[in-house]
Amino acid sequence: MDSNLNIRKESREGKDHVYLEGRLDATWAGHLDDYINGLVREGTYKIQVNMAGVQYLSSAGIRVLVNQYKKISKIGGSFRLEELSQNVHDVLKMVGMLTLLTEAAPEQPVAEEAKARVIELGGYRYDHEIIGEGLMTIALTGTPGKVPSSGYAPGDSTKIRFEANHYGLGIGAIGEGFEDCRSRFGEFLALGDAVVYKPSDGSKVPDYTVRTGRLEPEIEALYAIHATGEFSDRVLFEPAVPGKAVSLGDLMDALKELTGGNGFVFLMIAESSGLVGVSLSTPPVGGTEVFGFPGIRSHINFTTEPAYSRMLTVTLGFCTGQPDESMKAFLRPVKPGNSLFSHVHSAVFPYQALPKKESSPGRMIRHLFETSIVEDLLHLVHDSREISGLGDSTFKQGVIWAGRLG
Repeated sequence: MDSNLNIRKESREGKDHVYLEGRLDATWAGHLDDYINGLVREGTYKIQVNMAGVQYLSSAGIRVLVNQYKKISKIGGSFRLEELSQNVHDVLKMVGMLTLLTEAAPEQPVAEEAKARVIELGGYRYDHEIIGEGLMTIALTGTPGKVPSSGYAPGDSTKIRFEANHYGLGIGAIGEGFEDCRSRFGEFLALGDAVVYKPSDGSKVPDYTVRTGRLEPEIEALYAIHATGEFSDRVLFEPAVPGKAVSLGDLMDALKELTGGNGFVFLMIAESSGLVGVSLSTPPVGGTEVFGFPGIRSHINFTTEPAYSRMLTVTLGFCTGQPDESMKAFLRPVKPGNSLFSHVHSAVFPYQALPKKESSPGRMIRHLFETSIVEDLLHLVHDSREISGLGDSTFKQGVIWAGRLG
C-alpha cells in the first residue's frame, strides 16, 4: 500500500476537481490543507475532491476536510467530496460527516441584473455592478504644502471623527491635540468603523481604533482629504490569464471607464503582488526640510523594491481628472502621461480569503481589524525614476467599491 498522498488537479466547468491517491493521514493532512489554501489564494472558490483513490482516512484528514468545507462555505464558495472509496465512505458515515461533505448545496438562481456587466481590459476581467445611485461629498482639511518644510505648528491640527460612511486619508495621529501627537504624526487611513495610522516616532508599528461601544474612531489630522456617502459601484477583478498582475494606475483607468465619471473615491480589498510606497519616519513639525538631500533618508521610508507580495491590502484612494486648485494640493498625477490625479494609502494585513460578494465593505474591514494585525501603512506612489525607478504598485485580484463624486 502506498504510504504517500498524490494530488493532481483538473479544471472543468468553473470548478477545480482535485484527485487524491494514497493515504490521507496525519503525515499528509497538512500537505492537502496547504494545497487547498493555495487554490483559494489563486481565486478558486469551487472545489470538488475526488476520493476514489484514497486508501485510508484518519481523524487528522477528516479535520482538514471539515475545516476546508467550513472556511470555503463561509466565503461563498463550495467544497464537496465525490466518488468516495469504500473505506472513506464507511469512515465518514461512522463519524457523521458523510452528508455534510458529499451533498452539494443547492445552486442559487442567478438573477438577471440589467445594471451588471463584465468587461476585459489589459488581460483582466472586471465584474461590475451598480449597487447605489448616490454621490459622495469631498471635504478638505489642513494644508498638505507644509509637509516638505515640516511647517506644522500648534493650531494646525484638527480632530476628525469618522462614522460608518465616512472615509479619509492624510497625515495625523491618534491622540488628544497637537502637543500630544507632535512626535507621532504620520500617514493615516480612515475606513468608517476603523482608523489606522503609522506613527513616525521610530516604532514602525501601525496603531488603530475600531468602533466599539461608545469608542469612536477619530484622528488628530494635520491635513486630510475625506469623503462622506455610500458607494455606488462594486467591481470584482481577477486575471483573465493566470499569473498576471494589474498596476494601480491601470485599475484607476478601469474604474474611470466603469463608473463613467471623472472623479471617484475607491476602497479596495485585494491581494498584493508588490507595493511601491513611502511613509514618514519623522513627524513634519519643527521646520526641518523633509526632502532635502541627504536628510531625506532619515525623514522618509521608501520601499527599496516592490514590497508585501501575496499580502492582503486595504487601499483607499481619491482620484479625479479635473481637480480644482484647492483639491489639486492634495493630489498628484497617477503616473507620467496620465490625465488622472490621485492620493492613495494602503494598509497591509497577512493574507486570508474573504467573501467576494459582500455588498458593503464594513463587515469585512471590521473582521480584518478584529482577527488580524496591521503590518504596515504606505502612501502609494508611482516611482518613475529612470533606471532605478520601481514603477507602480500591482495587485493580483480583489474587490473594489467606488463612489462617484458629487
